[in-house]
Amino acid sequence: MLPNWYEIVWYIFVGAGIQLIGLIVEKINKKVGTTIEIILALLAVGFVFYQLPFMDGFIYIAFISSGYFLAISLTTGNEKRMEIEKEIHQIKVEKIPLERDLKRIASDLFITGFVVIGAILFYIFGPEYSLLKYMIVFGLVSTATEVIKRIGTYTTVKAFYDNDERYLYLTSRFESRKIPIEDLEEVKIETNVDLLKLHPLLTMFSSNADFTTSFQKVLRLSVPGETLYITICEPEKWKKTFEEMMKDETKVMELQQVLPFWHRKNIKRLFGKLYFASTVKGVSAYTGLLLILFYLDVAPWIMVAVGLAYWAFNLYISDRVLKVAMDAKETQNPQLIQLSQRIFEKAGVRNVRVYETESSEYNGLATGMNIGKSMVTLTTATLKLPTEAIEGILAHEAIHVKKRDVLWGQLCRLGYLLILIVIVLLLQENITNIEDHKISIFLVVFFLTFFYSVFQSFCSQWMEVRADHLGASLLNGGSNQMSNSLIALSEKQDEAINKSLSYSTVLKDEEEKTKSSIERDSLIWRFIEFQFMPHPPMYWRVQTLKENEEGWGSKIRNRWMIDRVKESVLG
Repeated sequence: MLPNWYEIVWYIFVGAGIQLIGLIVEKINKKVGTTIEIILALLAVGFVFYQLPFMDGFIYIAFISSGYFLAISLTTGNEKRMEIEKEIHQIKVEKIPLERDLKRIASDLFITGFVVIGAILFYIFGPEYSLLKYMIVFGLVSTATEVIKRIGTYTTVKAFYDNDERYLYLTSRFESRKIPIEDLEEVKIETNVDLLKLHPLLTMFSSNADFTTSFQKVLRLSVPGETLYITICEPEKWKKTFEEMMKDETKVMELQQVLPFWHRKNIKRLFGKLYFASTVKGVSAYTGLLLILFYLDVAPWIMVAVGLAYWAFNLYISDRVLKVAMDAKETQNPQLIQLSQRIFEKAGVRNVRVYETESSEYNGLATGMNIGKSMVTLTTATLKLPTEAIEGILAHEAIHVKKRDVLWGQLCRLGYLLILIVIVLLLQENITNIEDHKISIFLVVFFLTFFYSVFQSFCSQWMEVRADHLGASLLNGGSNQMSNSLIALSEKQDEAINKSLSYSTVLKDEEEKTKSSIERDSLIWRFIEFQFMPHPPMYWRVQTLKENEEGWGSKIRNRWMIDRVKESVLG
């Protein structure tokens, strides 16, 4: 039985308290602060298992962990804020006035509530013993974290401009930025706040930073790694000021028309975004359906069958749902169309359309469960890469389409989850006294939980390595062109990430700025990337493409499986 809300909140606060105490002490002595965090965490774990039944202890530990990571998320930007506030008190800056309208934050809260209402209703009225309730609680903790950050940003954001050094400063309780004006890539004014593009639950591939505080004209600033949205007074004046100091001569003179999210022309987009949020970003659609079936008192096997059928339906329409989520539009670029058609024809896949989505991230994505219902989406940042690099990315995604990797990836996850559920049910039915077997059960639960991420990574990396080496066969430059494509992608991605970090975090040393993803990293990071990430480390992908001339086959498969151990465990 799930604990009541008082207990849940209490243990979440315990986890948050551990992180906050460690953070405060770290300001005096970092090693002492880390030591205190470890001691407090061990004491909390010991107390939980001493006071509670063994299996219940795992749930309470999970609540403590959620609180700990919630606190980390809410305190990450505090150091940058203090650094900026200290700096602007020592120099001459102009404060940029902002307008705040409660309708703006109310609209964010309304959409969040609408998306999670199905999960909340299931938690309140659903069956007492349901694993879904545990998932709902942890999901709501994550959602609450984002809500707190958004409210904090809305109420505390301030903007300043240093005309001498040409910096824009944005400070708030949870998000702060220091932007060199010379780094601006584009400045636009939008006629309204595009809530369907800025709300985190309604977007995918989003690299937007939302500092808007009212429904009025929006100043949109594009910098490497992200796009900032601000509702300031006199946006035309500041647009002109910033453009005069930009290195890039590209200037957009006309207003970008944005319709309110409730406008009749936005209805289809609104419903599509909400459907995406409730089925992909959350579980409200599933829990709402199961709650209806629960009150109709249908047999459990019917509930499972209906749930699986609904999951299959969502997988079938995934290309359309994700297209709406990404605000993707079919490309009109003749060169890109010609390039993609040649790649797809060579791969033997037809009716695959190429879409563009506006994002500062460097990424590409293949969606759709089968060849006839697939699309490849590239971000606007990716489309700035050299033609040879774009061709390599398209070839990689074409293999994902040809091999139906989207479908097989989902089936792998579903298969593992079904096995996990069966094992848990067997333990409940066959072990009457859990306390007598708590060590063995702990080891089983720990292994299954740990191995789930490893299993997902194994399946995903198999597909990624295959897409690299089979995709290379579609290119005139072969493996060499594919490796150069990954290098170009990585270098631009690293540059954007390092720039973005310099705007929003306090960097301690130069190593943090110059870190490259195509260089072999430390053993611990290689272990994390090989065993838990969906892609193998980039240095390994590039190296194997350069060294392997035989394409996809047993040789590269064996090397990848050996290197998962050799490179990440043996060093």
